[in-house]
Amino acid sequence: MARRRSLPVLDLGGVHPVFTTHQNRFFDAELPAQLRLRAFERFDAKRYDAETLEWGRVAWQLRTLDEYRSFTAFTGFLDTLNGLGCAFDILSTAVRTVRDEARHVELCRRLVRALGGDDRIPGTPDWVLPEADQPQLVQALATVIGSLCIGETLSVALLAATRDVAEDPLARALLKTLTADESVHSQLGWALLPLLWPMATKGRRRHLTAGLRTSLKLAREAVFAGGSAEGGERNPFGELFLGERTEVYEQSLERDVLRRFRELGIRV
Repeated sequence: MARRRSLPVLDLGGVHPVFTTHQNRFFDAELPAQLRLRAFERFDAKRYDAETLEWGRVAWQLRTLDEYRSFTAFTGFLDTLNGLGCAFDILSTAVRTVRDEARHVELCRRLVRALGGDDRIPGTPDWVLPEADQPQLVQALATVIGSLCIGETLSVALLAATRDVAEDPLARALLKTLTADESVHSQLGWALLPLLWPMATKGRRRHLTAGLRTSLKLAREAVFAGGSAEGGERNPFGELFLGERTEVYEQSLERDVLRRFRELGIRV
């Protein structure tokens, strides 16, 4: 008998109660009461029909994968900044970024479970891997540009818009925290870029500018991956319709991203 192939999965289940206990304490210590573990355990899924819950569960599973990708990318980024000998305040802000992304994964996992899912998230993250053959400065700048200045900045605008239309109180509170955290990550990128960019040679700046254009293309693809409904009844767990998503993306791209690159003399 042929063995059935299993689909890729991100398993967020714990391996030991000691670790799980400290993990929950670590996250809950700085979370508002409405996002601590008990709030998710008290969530009443019976208020919603099966179709509504399924849409929310799938949407938040996909967001979990995105947040885990960021978590692993920024963990490596912190190591790179440390290798460059960056100042303690930079490293501390980067530590916060890693902490934020870890709790984003946990909050998404909690909501997925509340919506009827479990710790096994279908799919695998789209890993962001540094160019191992490039010096640490170039690796750091690539993350600053692609993940922070572009990815996190656009994410702030899209999360804020999603937060504003989310009707479920738990999802809305979660989106509020994600928005606030990713605003800090965006600020980290835009503050670091003018500090690190002058340290790169002209040749490496050209290489990074080419990568910037690729990052913009990939960001657009990620924003519109999977499609969005044109309208109708909105899902209460955070749904932007296509027209709304397009407007927020285009406005943020010009106002928050391209304009700031131009002001730094980086031609896109």
